[in-house]
Amino acid sequence: MIPNPVRLLCMLSLGAACCLPALSYAAKYEIGIFAGSASKDYQSELKAMYKPLAEYISKESGSQVRVEISQSFNNMKNHLDSGRYAILLAPTHITAAAIDEGYEPVAKWNKPLFGIYVVAVDKPYKQLTDLKGVRMGVASRETAIGGLCVSALNQAGIRADKDLGYVYEGKYQDVMARLLTENQLDAICMGPAPWKDLNEMAPGKYRILAETTRIPGFALSIDSHLSPKEKDKLTAILAGMGKTPEGKKALAAIKGSAGGATDTLATNSKEYFSARRLLEETRRQYDAQIPE
Repeated sequence: MIPNPVRLLCMLSLGAACCLPALSYAAKYEIGIFAGSASKDYQSELKAMYKPLAEYISKESGSQVRVEISQSFNNMKNHLDSGRYAILLAPTHITAAAIDEGYEPVAKWNKPLFGIYVVAVDKPYKQLTDLKGVRMGVASRETAIGGLCVSALNQAGIRADKDLGYVYEGKYQDVMARLLTENQLDAICMGPAPWKDLNEMAPGKYRILAETTRIPGFALSIDSHLSPKEKDKLTAILAGMGKTPEGKKALAAIKGSAGGATDTLATNSKEYFSARRLLEETRRQYDAQIPE
């Protein structure tokens, strides 16, 4: 399973059991944000990062907006209230799992999610099959990227438990990138946003060796218990954010795992359900080959 998201998300539905079929948030919207992984808890920076998003939604909806953020997959439950969010911003696997809890994906980042295999420019590797025996860093199993990375290796005929010299599970992708720069790892598989950060930190020193399968990335979902009128209003606000100056500003302010989008595209539950099936399979591959 990916990565116990139903257990983590069950708190979202605690307040929904006794709710009427159509909720109205009226003067206030609660937004839950799962911001991805970071090497430390930096809530003040995250709040500043997502402030433009909250301001954009508040201005467009005419309602007050309160934001609650979690930046660690393992510590999500520590940042969740027992109430229900009107809007949920989350990565692929959490978005997909939230469908079971009554959330409907309506807008996705225009940047898909995929893993990138990165090596130093002076390494001789030309393709994934050349990575046999290397010291490998792979994004955490708790991310959507991690399973995609292992699956790509398998497709190249490499098993993480048999054909690599060493495997490091990168619970924090910035830390994993640092190990690559310190020559403690020969290759790493990370997400597009961490790769961008690494390339900006050390321009020209690292290159992309290969990419994994692509799936839809971060998405904005709305509470299915909202009234039809509120659903339509929020969907219109959340889809096509890049078409307004305020929306562009909100997206540009987001960095890290959730960063990189310049617009939001319409999406639906079917698209994320399909991604969920793939991620469940790649998670099984990860767990079978890289013990915790």
